[in-house]
Amino acid sequence: MKKSIKLSALLATLLLTGNAFAANEGYANNQTGSPVVKNAYGECWRLPTTYDKARDGLVECGDREAVKAAPAPAPAAKPAPAPVVVAPKVQTVFKTVSLSAEGLFGFNSAQIVAGNQQLETLVSSLKADKLLKSVAVEGHTDYLGSEKYNQALSEKRANAVKDYFVAAGVPADKVTAVGKGESEAKLTAECTAKKFKKRADLIACLASDRRFDVTVETAKEVQQ
Repeated sequence: MKKSIKLSALLATLLLTGNAFAANEGYANNQTGSPVVKNAYGECWRLPTTYDKARDGLVECGDREAVKAAPAPAPAAKPAPAPVVVAPKVQTVFKTVSLSAEGLFGFNSAQIVAGNQQLETLVSSLKADKLLKSVAVEGHTDYLGSEKYNQALSEKRANAVKDYFVAAGVPADKVTAVGKGESEAKLTAECTAKKFKKRADLIACLASDRRFDVTVETAKEVQQ
């Protein structure tokens, strides 16, 4: 009976030792709870067996590297902010050009004489203006003749200039025309005071009153 008990205990011990050995192949094991026997320097006792250290070795014995956790994925790049588009600031500009009727219209005529360089230059400027808003043409006469006649003449001349602009390519919806007659004549007093004996001299003195004023409304971009 005692022999059977001792034999069973021996078999159990051998089974536990075999399991421990199998679990830590190539290393000396003890029964104190530590799976591997270590010396006073903390080094593992290795058995003279052949085994693959890189695969079956223990990390604690320095024979195999611990499995490293996969690196965390890099954070997704933030989308680049949309570029800020600053609309240019536009400032309204008015400019008035005063052109003499001499050389453009015959005396007492509303028929434009071709080839007037001042008018051609103005037309080119208007057509090239991408920010053009409006063009206002005002016709003026001197005081000679009746007020009614001068009013009608100034309107005809203003409309003749407007039609010229439109025919040259300036948008029709941006051009207006008005006749002022002799209401804004500036040289009446000065020229009559000179008491010219010849009418031709008086007409020449009043030349600047026979004019048309072109007021252009446009815009320009200014720095922010």
